[in-house]
Amino acid sequence: MISDMRKEKTRIGDILRFKLKGSIPFANAIRRIMISEVPTYAIEYVYVYENTSSMYDELIAHRLALIPIRGKPLSENEVITFVLDKEGPCTVYSGDLKSETGEVAFKNIPVVKLKEGQRLKLECEAVVGIGKVHAKWQPCNSAYRQIEEEVEFLVESHGNMEPEEILVSSIEILKDKAERVLKELETLEE
Repeated sequence: MISDMRKEKTRIGDILRFKLKGSIPFANAIRRIMISEVPTYAIEYVYVYENTSSMYDELIAHRLALIPIRGKPLSENEVITFVLDKEGPCTVYSGDLKSETGEVAFKNIPVVKLKEGQRLKLECEAVVGIGKVHAKWQPCNSAYRQIEEEVEFLVESHGNMEPEEILVSSIEILKDKAERVLKELETLEE
């Protein structure tokens, strides 16, 4: 069913290309699940203890939320705690977020510039969510096009999960949905 799988590295993640034998509605279901229902981590809660930078707390929290967090969640209740404590003059990067249980996907994303005497001290929590709730939980971009009898897919990971993991997770989610519909139909027949 899946053929001609190729993977390439980019500076912002990985790209997976493959061909799928099947209908356009099936391909679209897989694509939509990849984007909106595969669970991933994103920073949701930010506790600012000291911020003497030129940027508002809310803006820093927003920028932190968009930093991809690496890893495939094992349960809905997982929380990864990060701490940051920097004093200027310097540029604070995503790699300055420290954690014992998690890591950021890219260490070179700028958060804020600190001048002499400015300080940023905070703690933040990355929680599990899905792209349907907020774009910060989207693990990838995905597109497809029909070529004769096959559908050619492109899955571009944002660095938090491998594109193969995203594909497998989306197929498992689609399978679970199909099984629930079948059970529902069986109860209607009785």
